[in-house]
Amino acid sequence: MKNDNGVFYTLYLLMYLCDMKVFNIKSPTNWAELTDKQLLMVFHLFARDLSAAEVKALCLMKWNHLKVLATLPRHRFLIKRGKEQVVLKARQIQQATSVLDFLDSFAPMPIRIARIGKHRALPADFEKVPFEQYLYVDNLFQGYLNTQQDELLLQMAQILYGSDHVKPTKAHLVGIFYWMASLKQYFASLFSNFYKPAPAKGEGNLLGSSQPDIYSQLRDSTNAMIRALTGGDITKEERILKMDTWRALTELDAKAKEAEELRKAYKKP
Repeated sequence: MKNDNGVFYTLYLLMYLCDMKVFNIKSPTNWAELTDKQLLMVFHLFARDLSAAEVKALCLMKWNHLKVLATLPRHRFLIKRGKEQVVLKARQIQQATSVLDFLDSFAPMPIRIARIGKHRALPADFEKVPFEQYLYVDNLFQGYLNTQQDELLLQMAQILYGSDHVKPTKAHLVGIFYWMASLKQYFASLFSNFYKPAPAKGEGNLLGSSQPDIYSQLRDSTNAMIRALTGGDITKEERILKMDTWRALTELDAKAKEAEELRKAYKKP
């Protein structure tokens, strides 16, 4: 059940030694409840290519100060926390880790590690961030989806954390991928007219869509967005690029909706 401020979910697990005991285990219930330290641990485990079950079990153990002392017959484990020791069945661990199933999907709201060293991140949702920066990061992200080159994630880190001197670890780079993936998913829900899913062809990229000749497509897509916002007036380009990202996407979404309505109107007999 949840506590008064709704932050944690408490699981009461029945574990057996000589008699019945109760172990209280607390765990976050969604991405938004994870601290920076917890996010970094999750991304570190993701970077090790562990299974989802292993990641959840390790997180549950670490966040509740649990230690496995021994593996016992019949799929049981001797677990220690402080001075307490209990025997936990494998199915009980599985039941306890189910509260972390949210880790199987991208966050519904953008999430990110707030700082790397002394370098602070941009707002997670890109509100008040210049459109020019969003375009640059989005192009790098799309490039990474198709090439899986870590150098592109490093370039993204330099923009997202505002410094050419930022030194992200592998876990930080995984976190940047999850930040941008959750951001794009969030924008797709907010600006659904503009962000329509493209038909998938071929093998596809990390998010399941295929985009041949990606760099030409990105250049053409960026130019098309700028033209749509400037109305073809090149003198407006600098102002558009400095526009707030949300404002720019709102305008693009409205234009996409208008274009779709016109298309439907022309198709009517």
